[in-house]
Amino acid sequence: MKYRTQYDLFDPEVLPDDPKLEVQPDPDAPEDAYTIGEHGDTVRAPDGSAASEIDDGPKPWVKALAALLALAFVVLTGWNVSRVVSGPPPLPKPSPVQVKQTLYMGVMRIDTYRRARGVTPETLADADLPENAGYTYRRINLSHYVLAFENGGPKLEYDSSVPKETFFGSPRAVLSMGETQ
Repeated sequence: MKYRTQYDLFDPEVLPDDPKLEVQPDPDAPEDAYTIGEHGDTVRAPDGSAASEIDDGPKPWVKALAALLALAFVVLTGWNVSRVVSGPPPLPKPSPVQVKQTLYMGVMRIDTYRRARGVTPETLADADLPENAGYTYRRINLSHYVLAFENGGPKLEYDSSVPKETFFGSPRAVLSMGETQ
């Protein structure tokens, strides 16, 4: 490459025909020099002496690290694929305290329905309870019902002829998440 003035390469607004901006070529610049920098400094192509200092390949620890990362990638990808194929893990069985709390919340929904309409609901859906979530509901008459809950754990059944406070205890005790007072 031939030596060029800095204005030829860096500033398209400046015309090289402008006599006051014309820069004379550097007489000491060799034929294969490149122009860099804003002052038009020249740099020579490196001679062959510096080529022996250049390392030809990556360091040994880089290859080992790359192999380790590739192995980790393959193992983790296989693990994730196996989890997707096998599906989600099964839900844990509810504890007796959780069953009691869930049954209590269902009884509260049915009682809310009964207070609002004067009669017990005909189905779980009428009381906004999910039908396939472990609840079983039986309507005895317009003011009497039996609600049970079982979802893979112990079964607990509530008869509305028994007062809630007698069966469940105080609301604070039921909803304390199983903590001891």
